[in-house]
Amino acid sequence: MKGARRQLLLWLGVAVLLVGVALLLPGDVVFVLAGAAWGLGIAGFVARGRYGKARALLSAKQYEAAFDELLAFEQQVRRDGWRRSLAFLYTGFHTGDPLALTRCYQGVVRLEQGRLVEAEALLKSAVEQDPAYGLAWANRAIVAASMGDEASARAHQAAARQNGVTGSTLERTIAAALSKSTSSN
Repeated sequence: MKGARRQLLLWLGVAVLLVGVALLLPGDVVFVLAGAAWGLGIAGFVARGRYGKARALLSAKQYEAAFDELLAFEQQVRRDGWRRSLAFLYTGFHTGDPLALTRCYQGVVRLEQGRLVEAEALLKSAVEQDPAYGLAWANRAIVAASMGDEASARAHQAAARQNGVTGSTLERTIAAALSKSTSSN
């Protein structure tokens, strides 16, 4: 089972388990479980550290500041083992590895800046960290297309599909990047 599906099934299983348990247990126990769930949510918010700020900066197109926050987050994860242990709370459904997540977003920053060689190196590092990380494969496909390497773009796109990234948006993005790269050569 691929990473994205595994993460989604894990979350759905926990949700069903919690609802089922809540229906079977006395109110006092449900109250304690609800408190524990809130605590876990807060722990996830704290564990994500500087990653949340980096995502906000990336959305605001403040790329260099976002990159710096991602580097700081990577250092937090390497230093604080508990952040890595709680990664499932903030990494999303596509990967459970915070280092792969960080490298992928660093690669996205470099892609947005047009620094394609650096972007490729970072995205390659992300898929080495988590080979089932479909979004990293998709971004590698876009970088390869932007560099005019259609064969690599298609191979990375196939790996992205195999790892749960589907839809026509990636195909359109690759086609546009290939078109732009051939017209600029």
